[in-house]
Amino acid sequence: MRDPDAVTGETRGSVLDLLKMPAIWAILPLMFVAYAPAAALRGLWAGPYLTDVFMLDTGQVGQATLVMGLAMIAGTLSYGPLDRLFQTRKWVIFTGNLICALATCALMLWPDTSLALSIALLAIIGFSGASFPVIIAHGRSFFPPHLAGRGVTLLNLFGIGGVGVAQFASGPLHAAAAATGPLAGYVAIFGLFGVALLAGLVIYLFSRDNMG
Repeated sequence: MRDPDAVTGETRGSVLDLLKMPAIWAILPLMFVAYAPAAALRGLWAGPYLTDVFMLDTGQVGQATLVMGLAMIAGTLSYGPLDRLFQTRKWVIFTGNLICALATCALMLWPDTSLALSIALLAIIGFSGASFPVIIAHGRSFFPPHLAGRGVTLLNLFGIGGVGVAQFASGPLHAAAAATGPLAGYVAIFGLFGVALLAGLVIYLFSRDNMG
């Protein structure tokens, strides 16, 4: 992402002007769901899941979530060079988030197969789910200079708002599903995140690639 061009004249705009731009309609839904699996699992659910399913203690949970956290950092640093390497922003974002969705669905299908598999899948989710800055760059590429600041703020609102909604919604879902067994609650959460991300990717297919 580079600094926007200097704005000259009295051109004004608002968030409503941004929402009227068809170019971002297919980007906003993915922005809303893309960061939720990595952020909500790392920040809220990974610890209880590893404790309840694999009986890890606090120190072991810390080590496992550290692996996921390091994967998220590595993913954030990797996405930028990848879009320049492949000369496409859209398909780097799509492929990375598809991997994230598949890893989340794999956790749903095999939540208690082995500790090593679960930690590896959490790390994959952390790495591939770190596309937040590149999705912002994709949306930013369609904004006129005088709306760049508001546009990036709008995209951030969708991204962080999506994490908040995911955390809020996953609590009651876990409580309801866990009535049939402790593992069922986590299966429901993984399913929610995986299906939501796949739905966002289907909509994102209609977006226009732009390396600007």
